[in-house]
Amino acid sequence: MRRVAAFAVLSLLAAAPAVAQTAQGEPPRRFQPPPDHWMTIDSLNQALSLTPAQRTKITPAYTALNGVMKDAAARRQAIRQQMQASGGFTPGQEPTPEQRAKFDSVRTEMQGFQAEADQWYAAIRNNLTPDQQTKFDALPKPMVFRPMGGGAPRQ
Repeated sequence: MRRVAAFAVLSLLAAAPAVAQTAQGEPPRRFQPPPDHWMTIDSLNQALSLTPAQRTKITPAYTALNGVMKDAAARRQAIRQQMQASGGFTPGQEPTPEQRAKFDSVRTEMQGFQAEADQWYAAIRNNLTPDQQTKFDALPKPMVFRPMGGGAPRQ
């Protein structure tokens, strides 16, 4: 399971060269990174029919959530650039112990970003009526990173 998780993180990090190739007309990469934002406050307002008081209450949590998303996106980009500069990982080859340690470190860091985003998401949800919470739960949840490996718990 650790190999699958390490490969998944590696795949996301190693996919950065494909972005440059896509810009030059070559085939697009297989996985897109998560976005650097969740949704606009106006979209959220429209989807949930927020009252002015609710919008005022959730705006700080909404702003903080998008700040976490931007910070995580900037960190992912920095990690990609660092991996490219150091030669990175060769898909299909077993990662070195150093690379495995780096992947575990990156995964832990991204899980921290996700935990913080989840807290802000919950803060927004807690300021909604039950009907709005149902609509809110139907919206796409903000994702800082995409865990790989079929969702099985890591051991």
